[in-house]
Amino acid sequence: MIKNKKIAFVCAIHQSKTHRLNGFELFNELLGSLYISCEYPFKIFAFDNASDDKFEIENCPDNLVITRVEDQYIGGCTYTWNEGIKLSIEQNYDVIVVINDDTVVDKTINNFIDVILTHELREDAIFGPITNNPGPDHDYQRGHGPNGKVFEISGEPEDELNGFCFAMTKESIQNNYFDSDGNFLNTGQKYIWGKQEIEVQQRVGHSIVVGTCYVHHKKQGGWREIDKHTEMFRDRKSGLKR
Repeated sequence: MIKNKKIAFVCAIHQSKTHRLNGFELFNELLGSLYISCEYPFKIFAFDNASDDKFEIENCPDNLVITRVEDQYIGGCTYTWNEGIKLSIEQNYDVIVVINDDTVVDKTINNFIDVILTHELREDAIFGPITNNPGPDHDYQRGHGPNGKVFEISGEPEDELNGFCFAMTKESIQNNYFDSDGNFLNTGQKYIWGKQEIEVQQRVGHSIVVGTCYVHHKKQGGWREIDKHTEMFRDRKSGLKR
């Protein structure tokens, strides 16, 4: 553990009767695993992305901030991640971890942070862990536990870190902003629900697999209707209202 360093976790959550009945349950499990496992001082910037009901927690700890987004179709996941990253930078967090709500961490999350803080490429790199379910074409991140290897991949399509959990130092973010508004991830409409992790890795110098860390990924998507998103975006562009 590196002294005097603090960590920000950024997470978008969603629960709805139509798409995702157990969204809050998933997030609660992630929260529990973070509070049990992470030994670094940390803060969680969570964004309730237009759930049917508002996510509420009794006796909410000071290091958990929940922001409600009323319309998730405007900016998708990318908007929430960009906003969480901005808050993390404003509050001077040393490492920012963007993580899905359908994940569970263990004590190896501390290994992940250790590597990021000490890696020679830390000011121009994105880091990702090993997982049980990284998706197709991501076998270099696949495993059922840590493998102890830390290595670089190209960051190009089909050789990039999966977006379920990725992390950067504040310096890496500041060195690689997408625009002058402080957005780290591409704000283009084609990136609001996915593929932003490919674009950003092509922009940032290095992509590093941290095999000393394992994050369990349940891989439960289903946040929205693709046709509805496309239709609403078209209406906004044309100025029409439904």
